[in-house]
Order: sequence, then C-alpha cells, then structure tokens
Amino acid sequence: MRGAIKKFLKDESGATAIEYGLIAALLALGVIAAGRTLGTQLGATFNSTSNLMANASA
Repeated sequence: MRGAIKKFLKDESGATAIEYGLIAALLALGVIAAGRTLGTQLGATFNSTSNLMANASA
C-alpha cells in the first residue's frame, strides 16, 4: 500500500498538461497584446495617409 502511495505522489504526468495549458495561455495573451498594439499603430498610419491624400486633392 505504501508503495502505491509513493508511486502516486511521484507521478508527474498530469503536471505536464497543466504546464502546457499555462504556456498556451501566456502565448495567447502575448498575441492579443501584440495585435492590439499593431492595430492601433496601423490605424494611426491609415488615418495619417488618408489625411495626406485628402489634403493633396484639395
């Protein structure tokens, strides 16, 4: 019985699934943050280009 308990306590196979889940969550947060930053910068670039084109045609 003690051997089975020790074997159960030393089993780390479930920990890897949790670790992969945490890594995936961190990657998702990084992608979201990068996308928001890129989207903001891209929007500013398009607005600037639009203003320049509007001023050039006027």
